[in-house]
Parts: sequence; structure tokens; C-alpha cells
Amino acid sequence: MRLTQEVYDYIEQQAGNGFNEKFENIILEAKKGESERKKELARLDKQIRKQQQKQNLVFSQLTNFDYFLNSFEAASKSLNDLKCHLKDAGLSLQRIEEVENNIKEIDNE
Repeated sequence: MRLTQEVYDYIEQQAGNGFNEKFENIILEAKKGESERKKELARLDKQIRKQQQKQNLVFSQLTNFDYFLNSFEAASKSLNDLKCHLKDAGLSLQRIEEVENNIKEIDNE
């Protein structure tokens, strides 16, 4: 087997008796690590899905709140408009009463 000096040095630094055992230990450790990495990836994927579900729920709540706020603002504007109309109606009623009083005064003269 041909190896670069860097790979050979790496293998030689590992625990074990002889080159073959050291190489086998590296492969077994990589295999064990692969299984652990797959488990960790599955755990992280599950956590990501949960976070996405939470994010979707928060977005839904935000959409509902935005709709509520827009409805509230529209109702508030309608109430303000109604207040202005009632004020105008009150002024008109006051003018009508003034005219009626003027008519009564003319009739009483």
C-alpha cells in the first residue's frame, strides 16, 4: 500500500501494536464515529423540525395578531367617524332648536 508521509505519520501516532493494528483502530474508530455522527444528525434534524413547527406557530400567531390589530384600527376609525357625525348631528339639532325658538318668538310678537 502506498501512502504519503503525512498519512503514514498519522497512522503511526495511533494506539496499537504494529502498522496493521494501528490502521485497523483508525478504521474502527471512524466507523464508530460515523454511527455517532448519524445519531447526532438525526437528533439535530428532529430539533430543527421542532423549531420550525414553533416558528410556524409563532408566525401564525403574528398573522392573527396583525389581523386583530387591523380590525381594531378600523373599528377605532369607525368610532371616531361616528363621534364626528354625532357631534355634527348635535350641532344640527342645536341649530334646529334655535330656528324653532326664533319662530316661537316671531309668533309671540
